[in-house]
Parts: sequence; C-alpha cells; structure tokens
Amino acid sequence: MLAAPAAADELTEMNAVSQTWDRYTRLSSRDDPATADLLSAAALRRMAFLRDAALYASPEQVRRIPMSERSLVMALRASLSDDKLLAMDGAGMARHLFAQGLYGLSEPEDGEPLPRLSHVTLIDAERAIGEMAPPNGQQFQYGPEFKREGGRWKVSPESIAADESSAIEQQMRSSGMGEDVVLPSMVRLLLGENAPELPLATLERPLRDDAAARTRLNEEWPDYEDPIRVRLLATQRKAEDGDPLAAMGLGALLYTGQLPALMPQDKARGIKLLEQSSDAGNAQGAWMAYLALGETEQPAKGQVAKPELLERMARHARRAAEGGVAEAMISTASFTFDGVGGPRDCKLAEEWAARGEDAGAKNARNERVWYLAVCPIPAQRDPKRALELAAYMIARADTLEFSELDTIAAALAANARYSEAGTYQQRAIDKFDGDRNGDTLRRMKGRLADYRSGKDWVQSYKAAELPVE
Repeated sequence: MLAAPAAADELTEMNAVSQTWDRYTRLSSRDDPATADLLSAAALRRMAFLRDAALYASPEQVRRIPMSERSLVMALRASLSDDKLLAMDGAGMARHLFAQGLYGLSEPEDGEPLPRLSHVTLIDAERAIGEMAPPNGQQFQYGPEFKREGGRWKVSPESIAADESSAIEQQMRSSGMGEDVVLPSMVRLLLGENAPELPLATLERPLRDDAAARTRLNEEWPDYEDPIRVRLLATQRKAEDGDPLAAMGLGALLYTGQLPALMPQDKARGIKLLEQSSDAGNAQGAWMAYLALGETEQPAKGQVAKPELLERMARHARRAAEGGVAEAMISTASFTFDGVGGPRDCKLAEEWAARGEDAGAKNARNERVWYLAVCPIPAQRDPKRALELAAYMIARADTLEFSELDTIAAALAANARYSEAGTYQQRAIDKFDGDRNGDTLRRMKGRLADYRSGKDWVQSYKAAELPVE
C-alpha cells in the first residue's frame, strides 16, 4: 500500500503541485534562468549528465539518448566550447539552457494559454505526478513528475523526455525523413537561424575524447525506465482509490505480465483488479475480466464449468456488452440463450446477437439464425425469420465454417426442408475440424439422422453446461 498524504491535506498538496507547475511554465516560457530554482535534485543531475554527454559521449552513447535530449546534447556541442561546459554544474547548466530557450516551454502564440495540469496524483508524501489532459478512455495522459524537497514541490521535467521523443519519432515516420536530416534540423531550430549547419556525423562526435570519462558516463547513465515505474505507482494509487480505468490498466499489466521487469506477473491479482474495474462500470475492464476468467478458470477436459463461474463471466460480459463491446454482445447473447444469470430467453439472445452484428462482431449472423431456428421455447422459436436471415449465409456457403453449415441445416429443417437440411449437415460433418470422437461431432451426426428421417431439431440442453471437449 502506498503511503499517501492524509485526505484532509491532499487538496492542499495537489494545489501546491499545480502552482509549482504554473510557475515553471510561466518562467520557462519567458526564458528566465530563475526557472532552474524550481527543478528537483534529480532534474539537476540530469542537467549535469547532459553536460557530460555533450563533452564526452561517443556516437554510440549519443544514439542511446532519447531524441529530445539527444538534440539538446548536439545543440550544446554546436554552441559551446568544452571549457564553457566544464565550468557549469547542473544548476549552471539549467540556467544556461533556460536563458537560451533550449529547455522548458516556448512562449505561447497570441491568445494561447500555457499548458496547465488537469489533475495531480499524489503517489506518496514526497512524490506526485501531473496529468496534461483528462484520460482518453484507454489511458491516463501523464506528464511531469514532482518531488517534495525542503518542504517545497520541485519539478522533474526530464520525466517527459520519452514522451517528447516518441512524438518526434512519430513525426519522422510520417515524414519519411531519417535522423541524418531531422537531428541537424532540430539543432538549428533550437539555436536559431545563425547556427552553423553541421552534419550529423559532426554532431555525434564528442568535444573531448576521454575514454575514462566515457566509462564514467556509462556508470552514471539515467534510468530511462524510471518514469514508467512512477506512472505505474500513480496508477496503483488511483486503483486503490477506486478509479476503474486505473484498475483496468493495472489489472491488464499484472494479468498479462507485459512488463515483467517493472511489474511481475500476478494473474490472480490482475483478475481481481479487472473485476474491480468491471464492477465500477468500465466496459473494457469488464471484457478483459470475462476473457481472463475464461482462460484461467477453464475446466479440465471432460469437466463442466461451475455455475458460479458462468454467472460471474455472464455478469462481466453483460457489462461489456452494455458498454458497446461487440464481441461481448455475442457472449451475452449466448449466456442469455442458455439462461445463465437469468431466465432463458431466445428472443433477447437474438436481439443481443443482432446488436453484435450491427457493431461488427464476427459470427453474429450465425448466432442469430441458430437461436431462432433451434429455440426450445415454442413461443420464441421463429423458423421463418431464421431462414430469412440464413439466406445471406446460404449465398456464401462455400466459404463457411462447419458450424455455420450446421446452422443453415438447422434453419432448413425448422422449415421442413429436410432433404436440403441433410445435404448441408453432411457438408458440415465433412468440414468438421475438431475431435472426430468428440461429443460435438456425435451431436452433429444425430441431427443428420433426424433430418433424414423428417424431423427438425431443437436445443434442449444448455451449451454452457456441457463438458469441455
């Protein structure tokens, strides 16, 4: 559990962080060297690293630096001598960069406001992170970090270097230009029209060739993954406070183990968070919870899923479906047809499948036809409508899977077209690609026998309660 400030103090601290950011943006946009006074100790260490990189970094080392800071290192090489760089410590480097407009924010266009924080998350009593905009529905728009030092909040703007670099790389991909063009152009943009035009090979060369200094540089190399750790801690804090988007994101990471070095895989905790997200109304979190439960709680071969698991999955699928997840609509249709989590209802199941088809879910038409053709509730069975919907499938029969051919056969039989039903059922059996000794194939052969003897077929059992093949 993260140790956050007491609830009564949180608003005061959040406002203090926002005020620090506002001072930072105001001063840095004016190229005021006093902006350096607002930087954290970690930010000043990064400034010292950039100075040392400008002095000593080999071409190979320079290429390891994120694009936004790499261009800054090259601008220092193009504009300052090695003696001037050596005379600066981290704070001096910061004052120089702000005074020259090489770091921080640019002055906004007329009428444009300076960027403000939309929200502040207090990770603990000594760390906070700002958000540059409200969540986009998929993720938080995290921005700079802040550290409390000497009773005051300080800015760590180096924490957004990776974001700025990603934006630059995206622009490069869009333009089709390589680093040999982009980086020299960025250096000239930073230094102004009178800056010397230097090729990339020159900008990558160190000002001083010092093997020992290069080794020290490797030892002092920044941990560029640390901002990710801080954002994960912020997301954890949000999840603990009940934020459904945070619970979904953190749950997904824990369940999948996508960042093992930063967040070791923990499927049980991941599912718990995904279910928390679902319970709080997040549709994507609900769908992830449904999928995770289906994967981890899958019964062994020959076993039947427990009713409580099915009801749990049905609940999450329904929430996801109501939130607009197309595939969840199909799962909800299936549960509704089987009567999981409520009474069996073929018409409502078909309506859910129809919504899924409208939303682009695959196999939705097949489900609609099946429910109407084989419904065990006489008042809800609709053979005529089933065949009308099946016409689209019949026209594409050569491209269909065995299950879809099986469905066409059921619709034809429901309309007393037994000979055609038998033909399609045989095609389905011939195309079957599952266990040749399994129950699915046996049921298909049983339907074929019914059709050939002039009988239609209804699904009296619940598919969700069948043993796993």
